[in-house]
Amino acid sequence: MERRKEVRLEHIAEAVGVSIVTVSNALNGRKGVSEELREKIRDTAVSMGYHIPRAESRKKPKMNRIGVVVAERYVKQFPSFYMDIYMKVAQELNKKGSVSLLEVVDEGKERMLHGFAGFLNEEVDGIIIIGEMDRNYFLNVRKEYHVPIVCIDYYDVFTDVDYIVCDSFGGTERLTEILLNAGCMKLMFVGNPKATGSIMDRYMGYCKALEKRGLEIRPEDVIMDRISDGYDYHLRVELPETLPEGFVCNCDKTANILIGKLIERGVRIPEDVSVVGFDHYYSDVREGMQLTTYENDQKAIALISTNTILKRIAGVKAAGIRFVEGNIVHGNTVKSMEGLVQNG
Repeated sequence: MERRKEVRLEHIAEAVGVSIVTVSNALNGRKGVSEELREKIRDTAVSMGYHIPRAESRKKPKMNRIGVVVAERYVKQFPSFYMDIYMKVAQELNKKGSVSLLEVVDEGKERMLHGFAGFLNEEVDGIIIIGEMDRNYFLNVRKEYHVPIVCIDYYDVFTDVDYIVCDSFGGTERLTEILLNAGCMKLMFVGNPKATGSIMDRYMGYCKALEKRGLEIRPEDVIMDRISDGYDYHLRVELPETLPEGFVCNCDKTANILIGKLIERGVRIPEDVSVVGFDHYYSDVREGMQLTTYENDQKAIALISTNTILKRIAGVKAAGIRFVEGNIVHGNTVKSMEGLVQNG
């Protein structure tokens, strides 16, 4: 038979009377094709002059090695939001034929007390940093490792790094609006905005909601729950003498501590004081009490992060900062007003 020029899969499919997908599967040794049909397709392809590559010459997809780093201070206590994120990232990478190499960086290494030390002793194709790290450490990782970097729940100004960020600002703005819609006009924010960028974003979301209502934003209405450098992760809350009508907590762990203090004082929740949290952790704070909070979409965060790092490794330019929205979880820690519909 005269050899065709540029014999394509569609030519073979037409000659045999099957789909292009079936031809591709047959010629590449994939499942889903009977041996009889596979042989027929191969014979037809050869007779038409189509070159079938030898099985051993076919390239296998590269197994990318992704270094994942998280600060020890974020995973000391369980459950840990960032450790849950890592587990989902590892699962997604595994599905895509890649492997994750985790290193938990302690305070001395993160602060570079003895100089910068690479967080992995093995070669990696990309790096995922979960949570905010010491900026000098981050800068050294960026300088020393010439591979794509994706940061989760942290963002900076560098255009060669991708940032996958929880919607801390928008989520807290919505939570604050829920309290305002419930008639809680005297509010306090519980958390240290100087400790991490995510807490600062949550505080700014709180401020935005107050500003939209024309309410005064006062520094004295911020209750600190941790020190500013972020390394002492022991949370502590001291109640003010005069309580507000509602508390906006930067995380559920802090909200849990706050509610314990309020109960000790004999304060009823939500009849006397309303409370909201963030992260959807420790939402079952007391028997019969379900915290109103904001749930981050961990699955979406992990999926977007893994897709982004793999695309960058493949040479596809990524988008920069990506905010991932979550959902309000309505509990029973916010008082209701008859005939009032809460936002969320």
